[in-house]
Amino acid sequence: MIITVERPVAQHLHVNPQMVNELSLTIPEAWSVRICGDFMIVMNNLLALPVIVRHPQRFNDSRSFVTAFKQEFLQLMELAPIPHAKIRMIRDAQFQDVRFTSQMAATAPLHLQTYQNILAGPTSVIDWDRHPSNAELALQLADQTELQDPDADGGVTVIELFENYVMENFALPAHPTLNEHNRSYRYHSGSLNDVMNAVAVDERLLGDYRHYLENRGKSDQIIDRDLDVADDYFSFCDGYEETILDDLTLVYNYLIHYEEATQTHLSATQLRDKGIALRELGRFLRYQRLFSAEDFDHFVQAIGQGVKDLDPTERNFYFQRLLRNVQDQMQDQRDALNGAYRYSRQRYQLTVTLADYQPTMWRRLTLSGDTRLDTLCYQILASFRATGSHLFALQDGQHNYQLPIFASGLGDPESLLTHWLGEYQAGDELTLFYDFGDSWRFQIKIDTVTTRSRLRTAGAAKLLAGSGRGIIDDIGGVSGLTDVAKDDPTIDRPLNVNQEQTAWQKRVDRLKKSYR
Repeated sequence: MIITVERPVAQHLHVNPQMVNELSLTIPEAWSVRICGDFMIVMNNLLALPVIVRHPQRFNDSRSFVTAFKQEFLQLMELAPIPHAKIRMIRDAQFQDVRFTSQMAATAPLHLQTYQNILAGPTSVIDWDRHPSNAELALQLADQTELQDPDADGGVTVIELFENYVMENFALPAHPTLNEHNRSYRYHSGSLNDVMNAVAVDERLLGDYRHYLENRGKSDQIIDRDLDVADDYFSFCDGYEETILDDLTLVYNYLIHYEEATQTHLSATQLRDKGIALRELGRFLRYQRLFSAEDFDHFVQAIGQGVKDLDPTERNFYFQRLLRNVQDQMQDQRDALNGAYRYSRQRYQLTVTLADYQPTMWRRLTLSGDTRLDTLCYQILASFRATGSHLFALQDGQHNYQLPIFASGLGDPESLLTHWLGEYQAGDELTLFYDFGDSWRFQIKIDTVTTRSRLRTAGAAKLLAGSGRGIIDDIGGVSGLTDVAKDDPTIDRPLNVNQEQTAWQKRVDRLKKSYR
C-alpha cells in the first residue's frame, strides 16, 4: 500500500515520504489523504473509494493512523455491496506493506475536493441529524459520486465501480476433489468446445438435481421451485462466463441484483423461498462432492448475506439504489413511449441474412417503426426458428443492446426495452448475435422506410420472403448446420411464406414468454 500525504500531515505523523514510481500511484493499493476540519478522507486513487476517519489530530504516529484507517476500511466493506467472504482477501491484498509518499496522482486532488465539498461544503447533503457513522458517510459519498466508466460510454458511481472491481479481481473458488464422478461437471478450460457445452453441463446438473430432490420425497411444487431457481442461477453464472465452481460468492450478487435485473419486486415470502431453494442447491452440490464442507459454508453465508441485504427493513442502501434505478427506468420508458408514438406511422422493410452460411439463408420482413428492439430480436430469431434458450445481443456499430436481465454490471449495454426500430434510417445495418457459444450472427439491413398517412398506423408485422428452413440450436453454429444440410436438403429450400406466417407469429409469442 502506498499512501500520499501532504507535508504537514507527514510531519504530524512523523513519517518520511519516499519517492515512488508514478505508475505506482494508480494501482489498487494506492491512496491519498486529505484533512478537512474534523475529518480525514483517505481515498483510493484508482477507484476513488473514500474512507472517513474522524479527529485526525489524535494520531501522532503512522502506526496509530494505519490502524484507524484499517479499522474504518473494514467497517466500510461490511456495509458495502460485497460478499463478506471476500473482505479478508481484500484486506490482505491492501495492508501487506505500507509506504508513504508526497507524490500525488493526477486525478486525486479533484476527487478529494469533490468529497470535501459534499462532506463539509455549504451545499453538503449529509443528514447530520442521523448521526451517521464513518462507514455510512463514506458509503453515501461513494454512492453519490459518479465517474466516467472506462469500460462503457456512460458514468458509474464510485460504489458500483468498487463492486465491479471486487467481482473481477477477487474470486473464492470451490475446491472439489476431482474424480471420475464429478469430472464431467467441470468445463473449466477456456476452449470453445467447453463454452459450447456449458448448457449441456447445466442440463445434466439439473437432471441429477431433480433425482436428488425426488429421492428425498420433495413435493412436485417444491421440486419445480427449486429447479427453477437453480436453472436461473446457472444462467446468471453463464452470463458472467463463470461456472458454479469459479466463485462461491456469485450467489450474493445474483440475489442483491435480482430485482433490478428482472424489474420485479420480491415479497418477503418470495425472498425467503429463493434463499431456501439456493441453500438446497448448495446441499446438492455438497452431496455431489462439488463443494467441500468449507465451500458449502461460504456459499450459504453468501446466500444469507444476500437475503439480508436485499431486505429493505434491514438496510436502506440497496432499496434506495433500486428505487433510483426504477425512477431512471420509468423516465427512460416515458421518453421512449413518446418516441414510439412518433414512429407508429413508419413502415420498415428489412432483409436479414444468416452470416457465413452458404447457400444464403435470409428473411425479408415488414415492421412498424414503433417495434421495440427486443421485439425486433424475437421476430428475427423466430423467423429463423431459434428456440430462445441462449443469450442474445443487438449491435449497430455504435451501441450494444441487451435485455436488462442479461446485463452484467461490467460495462453494461443499453436496454433493448427503451429503444425502437424507428430510431434507424434506410441503409442502416445492425447485427443480432445469438448463443455466444455457437456464435450465430444475423446481419440486418434496412431496405426502405415509408410513412403512412396521419390516420393510419404502419400495420402488423409480416414475413414477406426468404430462403432456408432456419438454424438448429446447440448444433455447433454455422459449421454444424452446414454438415447437417448435406444430409437434409430441406434445410436449404426456399421458404413457403404462406405456411410460415402463422407459425412465425406463434414462435414470436413463445420467445417473448421465454425471455420474460
